[in-house]
Amino acid sequence: MSCAGLWGGWHVAERVLFVDLENVHKIDLTRVQPDSRVLIFFGEHQKHMPQALVVQAQPFGKRLQWIRMSGQGRNALDFHIACYLGQELAARPKAECIVLSGDAGFDPLLRHLRSLGHHCSRVAVLQEPRQRPKPEPTVPDDARFARLIKLLRNGTARPARPKSLASQVKSWFPKLGEAEHRALLQRLFSEVVVEETGRSLTYHL
Repeated sequence: MSCAGLWGGWHVAERVLFVDLENVHKIDLTRVQPDSRVLIFFGEHQKHMPQALVVQAQPFGKRLQWIRMSGQGRNALDFHIACYLGQELAARPKAECIVLSGDAGFDPLLRHLRSLGHHCSRVAVLQEPRQRPKPEPTVPDDARFARLIKLLRNGTARPARPKSLASQVKSWFPKLGEAEHRALLQRLFSEVVVEETGRSLTYHL
């Protein structure tokens, strides 16, 4: 699963990227959502950072941390990431945590965290953040609204219930989307062309 899919699907309290710099050497932070936090883990004896990565890290300011591994040993850096991941979820259970690593050894832990209701996953490569779709129009066109008023005035039997009125509007404007139908209905009520009294509708045409 790409982080584009993970970071574009729902609203979360925090987005945190955990970078395994021992495992992934080519990182493009321009592909990270701008409101995310980034934790970059590197080895105890790693003295030089990739110049491009350092430049890309600057715009994140305090939202990016460099975390040097303490000591050496097999999977030592993985344990560091697991520790910080646990601390993050303990403090912010709704955070969305992405581990950037080619090491599949993280997967059992992340599956377990997902089973507990956390939003966690691993990606080997950062993808472009998915663009949010443009919202559907919510303000009805004046010409459409005028046509709706005319249709209601000319109707011999006006809908008596809100649900019936909604169905009638859909039948009169079959090519419009759900949001546009809803906007037409809302305008009828906001301009007091239609009023709901009890379970019935009253028309002021």
